[in-house]
Amino acid sequence: MKCYRKAVVLLSLTAATFAGCAKQDAREDRGASTQPTFAAEAQSALNLAELMQKHSQAIVKPQPWASNWWPYGSAGIASGGYDPQGMSPAEKYDTAYKVYYEAHGGNIAALKSAASWERSLHSPSAFNFESWFGHCNGWAAAALLVPEPRESKTINGVTFAVRDQKALLSESWLEFSGDFIGTRANDKGDTSSAAFWDIAPAQFHLILANIVSRQNKGVVFDRYTGDQVWNQPLVAFRTDPIQREDYLGPHPQFPEIHRVNVSTTIWWAEDNVHPDAITPEFDIENENVAFFPMRKLRYELWLDGPPEFDSLGRLTKSGDILITSENSRYYGGAWKNGTTTEALLNSHPDYMWVPLGVQFSTGYKNPNIDDGWIRDFIGAPGGNSR
Repeated sequence: MKCYRKAVVLLSLTAATFAGCAKQDAREDRGASTQPTFAAEAQSALNLAELMQKHSQAIVKPQPWASNWWPYGSAGIASGGYDPQGMSPAEKYDTAYKVYYEAHGGNIAALKSAASWERSLHSPSAFNFESWFGHCNGWAAAALLVPEPRESKTINGVTFAVRDQKALLSESWLEFSGDFIGTRANDKGDTSSAAFWDIAPAQFHLILANIVSRQNKGVVFDRYTGDQVWNQPLVAFRTDPIQREDYLGPHPQFPEIHRVNVSTTIWWAEDNVHPDAITPEFDIENENVAFFPMRKLRYELWLDGPPEFDSLGRLTKSGDILITSENSRYYGGAWKNGTTTEALLNSHPDYMWVPLGVQFSTGYKNPNIDDGWIRDFIGAPGGNSR
């Protein structure tokens, strides 16, 4: 690591179909390791002291909503377990859409069942099935971009409860375009690869300060550093004040680099609440772990100049945040959240992303669900009331 440079928020623009709560084949994992830049304006604010003064915390607006991840182990959105009559969200869709399709001149004989497809492929029969497979990425994208369903609605004689609407949105958004940072760690037991150790702390810190706080954009992150995928929409973050005792001095190998300890708490929307639940308003001062779990992440940042502190030990000036790369791995500080295997698997986000828009099914999400119908009758991107 001989050549350090000013940090860049390294993200890639790609169809993020590979980012789900299920392991995809090589065809569906296309582009996962690319790392171009996210946005030019995200690269302009690099000074740690200035970011701490203006962008040390933020609450995402509109607020993402909590829901259920509709696991494959229960047949995804073909599960009728939450309905008093045992009718699943996919079955309700099939019934209502058939009326719509016929009224618009469609050939009913050619209409394919969303529920049947879901039971076959979003189920324990899924490719390389594991118990954690589900719809977390589709839910996370929808929770950021589409207003939360908060009451039942009747469409073509079929009543869609809140749970049904959230399930259908989670399915529709299971394939999307988005900005993506980080390479997914795929191998069980891996705690040493480049894929495991990205995202670098510098990237994480700059995404929160620049993307979430400065640009007011919501982000999603995989909270599990290892091979499992648990996508969660970020609700808020808060970085603790940096004090004189957090300065660690120059790097022992590279004295031009100055090291600072940082602690940041993140909150996210929960994916295992009752699917009919309505998300309460987030309050950063009052914990509500049932809807908004939290985690404090500790890490070291590297700066190109020494920090300065006032008489009370508070950070007043600093150098800019640094990052470098070597052998396809990005370095920009150090994660400090434990060294045991269990601790490392929850050490830092495996990757982060910003959803942009729905994409057509390539076979990963249910191809028998009409995204246009979902947009028109269930929910479309727009501001939540919170």
